[in-house]
Amino acid sequence: METTLAAPVKTTIWNRNFICVFIANAMLSLTHSAVNTLVSTYATYLGAGTLLMGLLTGLFFGVSLAMRPVTGPVSTKLDKRTLMIFVFALGGVVNIGYALFPHIGMFVFFRFFHGMQYSLVGSLIMTVAGDSLPREKLASGMGIYTVGGTVMFAIAPSIGIGLLNLGTRLKDQGLGFELMFFFGAAASLLAVIPSLLLLPDKKTKAEIASTGAWYKNILTVHAIPTAVVITLVCAAYSLYNNYMVKFAAEKGIAGISIFFTVTAAFTFFSRPLSGRLAERFGIKKIMIPCLIVYAASFIVVGTSKGLASVLVGGALAAVGYGATQPSLQAMAIQTVTPLKRSVASNTLYAGIDLGFFVGPFLGSVVYKYSNYSVMYLTGIVPVALAIVCFLVFWPMYARRLKELRALEGDSGAA
Repeated sequence: METTLAAPVKTTIWNRNFICVFIANAMLSLTHSAVNTLVSTYATYLGAGTLLMGLLTGLFFGVSLAMRPVTGPVSTKLDKRTLMIFVFALGGVVNIGYALFPHIGMFVFFRFFHGMQYSLVGSLIMTVAGDSLPREKLASGMGIYTVGGTVMFAIAPSIGIGLLNLGTRLKDQGLGFELMFFFGAAASLLAVIPSLLLLPDKKTKAEIASTGAWYKNILTVHAIPTAVVITLVCAAYSLYNNYMVKFAAEKGIAGISIFFTVTAAFTFFSRPLSGRLAERFGIKKIMIPCLIVYAASFIVVGTSKGLASVLVGGALAAVGYGATQPSLQAMAIQTVTPLKRSVASNTLYAGIDLGFFVGPFLGSVVYKYSNYSVMYLTGIVPVALAIVCFLVFWPMYARRLKELRALEGDSGAA
């Protein structure tokens, strides 16, 4: 009698929760990229000086960082579907607030609540994405998870700038900002739909209790090394997000909105590709070359005289920055057990918040005493530090993976 070997089971990332979180992340990127790209311009419109402009630009991430002691435990212990619905509804409300109350005091007020929303939503979406992925496809899955956001990142800045220009032509700059903020509100509220379609958490009361007291769910020491690296990477990238429009104006470069399209296009290809390459060759062999390419982008942009060279720098930045994100996200999640993934995500996003909070302010300090070209050249410094930190922390990450595999082996034997 012939025996037939069973065909290997194919694992796929495209399940219900992953599809929903993929769409929600795309909407998150759409609203944030349309609005945050022009926050420094809006702060100037409201009458903010150079340093206040830098503080207001980074306030969003500063508040988000300050909220991490709350968002980590909340994401671990409460139902993630309910939280997703809440945070996207809150995002819609704050953008409507921006539109209706064009004053610095009210801008700070709503920016505070927007920072609270971002503190929850970033790590929350990343955790849901990680929970929905097969372990063997974590790196490539996280790369694909970011693709929807990357596409929206390509579209959103042009939409934001276009709405600002449209309102200015129709009436004045104030109307332009109103249109931009109402668009951001609509995109955030649309993300409530896929959030409603998510499957509820399956955590039992015993599993929730096993995560420990609230203070044990704020940060995890195992993800701190990865968070340090991503802090430096994001501090540098914040210069592109927040000051590219002003840099182009200083240089007299027209059509700068295409910069965001170019960076998004290169990120679109680099993120999923880097995830696959990391699974095949190892994260370390991908990270170092990508960080070197990323550092080179600041030299190209800082010495640029026209649009063409700025776009070349943007392409290099997209390849370098875009390729590092899936690997760092996968590293953070891999250092903890599944129940602690929310804590690992919270730790990683604390680093992201810190980078995007400190970066714009330090950039504004450099600009105050020089110009935007010099500011971009200084972006090399945090990237160089990121390379050093990654090499120093790598052995710690490798040891932690061995510890978790040993624990899994003991559990399986038991």
